[in-house]
Amino acid sequence: MADDEDAEDPAEAESTLVRSGLSALTFTEMGAFVRDLEARPPERLLGDLAGLMALPEAKYGLVAMVLRRKTRPGGAERAAIFERLGQLRSTADSPQVRKRAQDFLTRGD
Repeated sequence: MADDEDAEDPAEAESTLVRSGLSALTFTEMGAFVRDLEARPPERLLGDLAGLMALPEAKYGLVAMVLRRKTRPGGAERAAIFERLGQLRSTADSPQVRKRAQDFLTRGD
């Protein structure tokens, strides 16, 4: 079945940043994840945003914390992040990602 062979494995579609967020269990690993998230180049962060918004609740809290910092008034990445979140709010496959994007846009988290 060619369709099955051509189907993309979801684990392969995730970025290394998203995979590190998923696998982070210790405080040290979570700290490294946050540092990587903060240092992520803007264009790659925007590409990773859907996967980051789908992380488990505690890890999503870390993502939201970093996004709040990056979207402060005057922040260089603010407009691009808000634009991407607006896209995710209406086009993401996951209802959880759509809701988190909506919540972040309306409440800032």
